[in-house]
Amino acid sequence: MLLIFLTGAVVLALEVMSSRIMTPYFGVSLYIWSSILSITLTFLALGYWAGGWLTRRLPEVRHLAVYLLLPVASAASVLVAAAVFPALFPVLARFDLVFGSFVASVVLLALPLISLSAMNPLLISLRAQGTRMGDAGAGQVFFVSTVGSVAGVVVTAFLIIPNFTNFSALLWLASALCAASAGAALLAPALAKPRKWQLVGSAAAVTALCLALLSQQERYLTALTRSADTDQRLSLLAEYTSVFGSVKVVELSSAAERYPPIKVLLQEGIIQNRTTLENGSLSMYTYGLDILARGFVPEARRALVLGLGAGIVPRDMAARGIEVTVVDINPAMLRAATEQFGFDAASVDMVLQDARTYVRGCTGGYDVVVVDLFQGDGTPDYLMTREFFGDLRRCLASRGALVMNAFFDPDGRSANMRLLATVHDAFPRLYLFHEADLNTFVVGLVGPPPADIRFPVDNVPPVLRAMLNRALAAGAPVTATELLGYAPLSDQQNLFALLAAEAQMQRRREIVRSLPARVLVN
Repeated sequence: MLLIFLTGAVVLALEVMSSRIMTPYFGVSLYIWSSILSITLTFLALGYWAGGWLTRRLPEVRHLAVYLLLPVASAASVLVAAAVFPALFPVLARFDLVFGSFVASVVLLALPLISLSAMNPLLISLRAQGTRMGDAGAGQVFFVSTVGSVAGVVVTAFLIIPNFTNFSALLWLASALCAASAGAALLAPALAKPRKWQLVGSAAAVTALCLALLSQQERYLTALTRSADTDQRLSLLAEYTSVFGSVKVVELSSAAERYPPIKVLLQEGIIQNRTTLENGSLSMYTYGLDILARGFVPEARRALVLGLGAGIVPRDMAARGIEVTVVDINPAMLRAATEQFGFDAASVDMVLQDARTYVRGCTGGYDVVVVDLFQGDGTPDYLMTREFFGDLRRCLASRGALVMNAFFDPDGRSANMRLLATVHDAFPRLYLFHEADLNTFVVGLVGPPPADIRFPVDNVPPVLRAMLNRALAAGAPVTATELLGYAPLSDQQNLFALLAAEAQMQRRREIVRSLPARVLVN
């Protein structure tokens, strides 16, 4: 029963890990999650059926050997999937994300889940042999397997994900399956000695291959990038894992010297910021957020920044003498900002907490709130409701301003207007800065706007200044009349994930096309 407990744990561990492996390639939209869950349940069902078929077709004396062999077969298929996905998934993602995610789920989960779930009927048969158990032990077997699955989720969330990369975690899971199978074979008195050593030998061979790939993973993954991206040179500077998403910092340069070397901060494959090697921001949105805050609240003394990123916006605000509170849920992001981008956490009040939780208990008094909350392909839907923005308004002083880096659908007017209606519900004085192919900014005011609004762009690098001027020039008030017919999103009926799904997938497709294969792994 211990083996079925462990394999039950691996089943759920593989499902959770698969979702994280697929995120950089296919995103985290509603459609992608649907494909992962449907594929998981499909192959679990096929495995149960296959296990029942084996118990009927095979002589009873062979049930134990097959039962102990299935974890090794599953481990071998996980090993193959780990070796294949870094090269295959970028190709799948360039075509159709929904179809590609289904195929990717099959590659990662089909054979392992079929093999592991087939063990349940076989164990029931083994326990029923020579007994008169009313349910043939099925209740106990599925109980132990399910409890193992619960343990697998907990261990994956709190131990594996924070401490291992996706690639290495797959290989360690495969090795653990082999070790469990070999141990069970050695302790099985009913298993003939030749079968016992065959199983141990097979498990040892698969484990050796896993460990060999683990020891050479950097060379292997770099070779994939080198073959696929001839002009881009990539150097992995740092990689951080956490339960809130993986964070990676890379240095990118051009072999043809088409551009100077830059540092790139990525979370789940999404570029969060680009900087020079000296930590000067090369992302237009960081300047846009800061300049809009200065323009609408020129005398700001206290600022709340939701979303740390590389720490550029709070760093620049603090350098001007503003008292800054930064809220971010991901400790890995704080490490990356501190260790790779020169962010000084001591210069601000740094809070590691969910933004929704923090603003719900906010006591007010901030002159400006900067919202730059992105995870996966966009802003989490629970942060896009009238209740959230109502809490944000209570955080602000009497003449305060909300400045938000917003996710806009280039082809989805309805989704965009629903988002604006949601913000407008809390901030009737609303401004939109939206220009095609540029970041979208939303500004909400508690009181009337300043009499003279100026946007100083002197500190903006020349390469970004023209783009930022275009974005600022596109600014215009959003009136209640424009929003007629568009209901705000609420906690009770939040359709943001559905409304944003198509745009998020389009964004993910563009990212996969532009990033080297090595960047997307893990």
